[in-house]
Amino acid sequence: MKKKTLFTILFATLAVYGCSSDDGGGAAGSGGSGGTGGSAGTGGSAGTGGSAGTGGSAGEGGAGGSAGEGGMGGAAGGGGMGGAGGMAAEREFEEDFESLDPTNAMALSQDGWVAFANIWQPDGTTYIRGYSPGAWDGTQGFSNVAEGQGGVPQGDQQMAVFSDYQNQADQTAGNRVEANTFRERPITAADVGKTLKFSFDAKRGSINDPADAGCTGTTNPPCDSTALAFIKTLDSVSFATIDFVTEPTTDLPVTWGRYSIELVIRADLVDQILQFGFSATASNNEPSGVFYDNVLVER
Repeated sequence: MKKKTLFTILFATLAVYGCSSDDGGGAAGSGGSGGTGGSAGTGGSAGTGGSAGTGGSAGEGGAGGSAGEGGMGGAAGGGGMGGAGGMAAEREFEEDFESLDPTNAMALSQDGWVAFANIWQPDGTTYIRGYSPGAWDGTQGFSNVAEGQGGVPQGDQQMAVFSDYQNQADQTAGNRVEANTFRERPITAADVGKTLKFSFDAKRGSINDPADAGCTGTTNPPCDSTALAFIKTLDSVSFATIDFVTEPTTDLPVTWGRYSIELVIRADLVDQILQFGFSATASNNEPSGVFYDNVLVER
């Protein structure tokens, strides 16, 4: 009875585990499925590209199986397109005075600059008359080409603007001699709607210098010369002033600076006269000089 029972137990045991040889290992377990890659990163909004998405972690392999491959990183978003640039301003006129002959007193006149003087009573508000010197001699009146007053941006030559000291009748009478040096042209329909920008370098010259003989010897102290840059429009028939935009330059520092003024051209200005330039006013032969350079007009 004991033998039969033992045999039955041994047979049941073999049925569950099977027979094995001494060197045959068990079958490898099935490898785990590869981990799913992370979703691709979303591209950034226009302008800045988005960061690349992070790839998924590698899946763990089952016993004996190969590890699953990690997901691919998402592609970075493309950079947005830049906005379209505005229209470049049209350069109408520019002058650095380097090509002019400083020994020629007529150089500015021959270069197309115009001179005109207005004479006022000593109160500065009562108008007497105006005159044009024509092709003027810049040694003592209106302006000339100066040398050695610039830094690197201004080069070797500049323009000096001052009152008309050749007009001794009005100077010695104490009248205000306003000397203008400018360029002019007619306004056309093509100008309408455009902004005329007049820019320039400038620095203080002899104007109201207390050490200048014109100030120490004046009969009407203290020195009170004035200077300015301007854009002006005039009626082409009556020559009455329509627009007068100014930048005072009387009290500039002795170092160079950049200055500008602007005027929007309106339809009512078509066929009128446009002027841009500089003015210096003095009486009693008081000093009024200011230096200018790198003149630029854009529209």
